[in-house]
Amino acid sequence: MAKPNQKTILLEQTYDELKLICSKFQDKSGATDMEVKTLLRELARVWEKDIDNDYNIDCGL
Repeated sequence: MAKPNQKTILLEQTYDELKLICSKFQDKSGATDMEVKTLLRELARVWEKDIDNDYNIDCGL
């Protein structure tokens, strides 16, 4: 098995941290799985627009 590179390690760590943050948020707020998924989708959409703007990418909207 190949040794994971730094990017792979960071992605795995970030995934684990986000999973923990979402679990804690869900426990404290009583949010449903669907509400957490919706929140993550909305954050991804905002982030995608920011990336498009930062790199002058025409997202077709």
